[in-house]
Amino acid sequence: MYSKHTELFGILGYPLGHTLSPWIHNTLFQLSGYDGVYLVFENKRWNEIGLRPLLELGVRGVSVTIPFKEWAYSQANIVCKASQTMGSSNTLLFREGIEAVNTDGTGAVRSILEANPDLLDPNQEKQILVLGSGGSAKGIIFSIAESLQKKAKLGKIQRKVKILARNEFATKEILNSLGNPEWLGVTTNEKSLEEAENYDLVIHTTPVGMKGFGGKPILNSDFFTKKHTLFDIVYNPLETDLVKQAKKKKAEIIPGYHMLLYQGIRQFELFTNIQTKQKWIRKVESLLLKQLKNRN
Repeated sequence: MYSKHTELFGILGYPLGHTLSPWIHNTLFQLSGYDGVYLVFENKRWNEIGLRPLLELGVRGVSVTIPFKEWAYSQANIVCKASQTMGSSNTLLFREGIEAVNTDGTGAVRSILEANPDLLDPNQEKQILVLGSGGSAKGIIFSIAESLQKKAKLGKIQRKVKILARNEFATKEILNSLGNPEWLGVTTNEKSLEEAENYDLVIHTTPVGMKGFGGKPILNSDFFTKKHTLFDIVYNPLETDLVKQAKKKKAEIIPGYHMLLYQGIRQFELFTNIQTKQKWIRKVESLLLKQLKNRN
């Protein structure tokens, strides 16, 4: 049921034929009793059209996906620190002006913390291996940095984060954007394999393994043991080849769709100023998993 008081939200991007965001947000509106509806704004020319049509329609906020995250950031007059550091945003709020927020990294960090808080304990000497240096890697590493800094005793982070990526320029960009902290560094495939026992968490951020996307994983499958946890942020298919290889070695797995779930929950909270209840999260996760299984 919609009325003249119903608030409009949506997702902005192209293509959007397979987006699952409406399932997340419209379910949360229903469960919370919030008078809102979440629509799909699909167009390949948003950077030419601009935001005026949405503002005139009275839209209150949008999720932003590829290829418009950098453009979305440039449209805002208020930006969060994560957006500023990354130069991209996945959320726009239309309030007093246009506010840009990035919830990708916070969604990833929450996925990890829900699985095992020790994996982001800054006082442990185990290391985190991040595969890739694109926008997702940047956002996740920024949020990991925030999480580690908050919990570090005497401000000293023992836990190291290493980036394994093919794009050296993008890797240097991540290091520079975070001020080249001593806990953040770069590694190679060979070196990471030699030092495999030093790592307890591997985060795969590249599109390799995604449905319709070819290529080989950066990391050698011999890396994994039962002492590792793999978080592959690809969620379609539900299990990538990398995940299957890690499972064979008895590694723990954090499902990729958890990042989609938790970044969407954070967006819902920003849209509505409502704190999400645990029972709502369980309901949305169940629906999300059902949808993904139907599509696999």
